Amino acid sequence: MNKRLSRLLQDWALRDWGPETEIFLDQDAVQYLGRKVYDDYEPSQFDRFEDRLDRWLHNVEDDGDQLTLFHLLSHLFFIGRAEFESLSRAAYHGPILRWLVEQLSVNIVDPDAMAVLNGGVERTWFCPITDSMRINSFLKVNQLSGKSHRPDWRSLRKFADAGKVLEFVATSGIDRIVLLEDFVGSGTQMRSVVRFAAGLSPDLQILVCPLVTCPAGNEVGLQLSEAYANVAYEAVMQIAPGMLIKPDPQPGEPPLFATVRDLITRVRERLSEPEPDPASQRYHGFKGTGAVVAMYSNCPNNTLPIIYDENGAWHALFPRIKRR
Repeated sequence: MNKRLSRLLQDWALRDWGPETEIFLDQDAVQYLGRKVYDDYEPSQFDRFEDRLDRWLHNVEDDGDQLTLFHLLSHLFFIGRAEFESLSRAAYHGPILRWLVEQLSVNIVDPDAMAVLNGGVERTWFCPITDSMRINSFLKVNQLSGKSHRPDWRSLRKFADAGKVLEFVATSGIDRIVLLEDFVGSGTQMRSVVRFAAGLSPDLQILVCPLVTCPAGNEVGLQLSEAYANVAYEAVMQIAPGMLIKPDPQPGEPPLFATVRDLITRVRERLSEPEPDPASQRYHGFKGTGAVVAMYSNCPNNTLPIIYDENGAWHALFPRIKRR
């Protein structure tokens, strides 16, 4: 194990924390989580988790602040490759099949029900909302062939001609569209994409299905389903409001979150400059989302920047690969 980190963990382990302290101090546990879980993080696949953890904890010199960061790690929701695949299967066998049953008016006790559903799947276009969602993996784990073209609709909205998209839908025998996303934080990107897709044709039925969403993103999805008659919405998993570290205290949040909020205030000058819009409250993630989430493929910008920001003054635990 990293020697500096080892000494720190050993020092903490010798203290009398009391029975109510929720912290893992075992070096073997840290190494195990690194090898089995966190080393799966693609942007840092050649940088061991324990080394990233050591640098991250030593962003601050105060022992209490280091403990605050270490405690924060125990609240991290890490979506690894296996979890992504499980969520993908849950999406297909849950919201998507339920929607298809409704769309096709399938009688589930009919002996031909599966044949009808399979036919419906063949005429369904599975596409990602943004290029963050790995649609090929989704199709593989669900054993779906998919269409030969499955572009992300954020790019379609920017570059495509609506008439050409509708022409492809007609010539490809597509009756409906499922728009998938791996993680939705504020719902900003999802809103613009779904508005574009829903406006193509009122007869084109659309299901919007994020794998994981924050409360704000979930609310946007529900609003879209109410605003457009041809849009349905259902997320696979929603992060509880009490698990977000927002700029202001939230009902039911863990006591640690107030300490993290104070730490962010004291180190914020060492983090990258926020976006020009001050309302985004960038130091708690995009639009102040306050998520404590990392995915094996990248870290969402809705997550606390103290987790993903990497610059000359701050070392990230899960460095985020940013869009320009």
